[in-house]
Amino acid sequence: MDENFAFLLPVVLSLFGVAFLVVARYGNRAALFWGGGYLCAALGFLAPLLLAVLPVAVVALAADALFVCAFLLYSHALICHFNAPRMFALRAAVAMLGYAGMAVAVLGVDSLRYELFLSDITCGLLLVVAMVAVRLRLRAPVEKALFAAAIFVVLETVVRTLVFFYMAGSPAIDAFVGSSYAYVMQITSTVGALLLALTALASVALRVLDGHRRDAEEDPLTGLLNRRGFEQFIGEGGRSAKNDAAIIVADIDWFKSINDHFGHAAGDEAIREVARLLRAVSWPGLAVARFGGEEFIAYLPNCRLPDAHMLANTVRIALGERDLSGIGIDRPITASFGVAVTAAGDHTIHEAISRADRLLYLAKSSGRNRVVSNAADGGQPAAGPRLFVVRDEMSG
Repeated sequence: MDENFAFLLPVVLSLFGVAFLVVARYGNRAALFWGGGYLCAALGFLAPLLLAVLPVAVVALAADALFVCAFLLYSHALICHFNAPRMFALRAAVAMLGYAGMAVAVLGVDSLRYELFLSDITCGLLLVVAMVAVRLRLRAPVEKALFAAAIFVVLETVVRTLVFFYMAGSPAIDAFVGSSYAYVMQITSTVGALLLALTALASVALRVLDGHRRDAEEDPLTGLLNRRGFEQFIGEGGRSAKNDAAIIVADIDWFKSINDHFGHAAGDEAIREVARLLRAVSWPGLAVARFGGEEFIAYLPNCRLPDAHMLANTVRIALGERDLSGIGIDRPITASFGVAVTAAGDHTIHEAISRADRLLYLAKSSGRNRVVSNAADGGQPAAGPRLFVVRDEMSG
């Protein structure tokens, strides 16, 4: 049975290591370090196989080095996963000092007791340093589960080590293979490795999926939602107009001439500038999307028409006052806005979007650089030209 455990643990660790490396191919750096750590640990547990051809001291030091490397990689994986301060100098110092102590225990006094104590305490400290660095960055439940698994691994390592240190006396290094401690270590390490690997793999996989979701739902130029992301955000609000909401549709004026006169790079910067202004609008539940080209849409839940009109005009004025010489544009740029709100007869919010879009084109045909919104109560289409119109002098 001892032999089965001795074979099973490296296999389990290797499988997790490979799984992490596969996930790392999708762009997650933390998975790369998790994978390297688990493969190092697997090799560490396989090191006793070298006793047939290498001296005991060499095998012991090789195993210790692999375990220290494994926990150094685990700690770095945690830090990368949570984008925490690296604290690399501290972790490297712990690893080097701990390994130096192990070398003394193996080569100097031939003490398994001190070697295992220093090895396990060093590995535990490496994980503790990373846990201290990430402790304030836990958000999702799976991230808290990962932190709890790391706590379990540290406690298991420390408690087991202390019990062995105070009860085992001073056996020689070659007494480790086949010892009761080695058997217990394989069992408890398997439990800790499984908990840490499963929670880390789940957290990393969710990060990868979330990254792909953001790529699918965000505009790469501005960081705003794209059309798909906008539809996803409004969710039920896109299928039902029960909740009052305002829609602001914006379009940069004379955008083709900006590209023609100042270049496409400057045009991209102009788009980013409008995106920054719209994103800065202060309204609870705001969602802003780039619908393509130079057109933007903002969704403001529980917002009345006068408030939405005022916010759109604030953005319009701020844009006209921007000094864009730093991005290669030597004249002000302007935008036109259409503003509408949901109405009692709307079946979906897309009807309000269509009204706002029509009002945007009215703003364009009326001279640009203005905000046009329907003044009818509740956003109903007005019987006549009852419109709020705000404009400045045209700038082109």
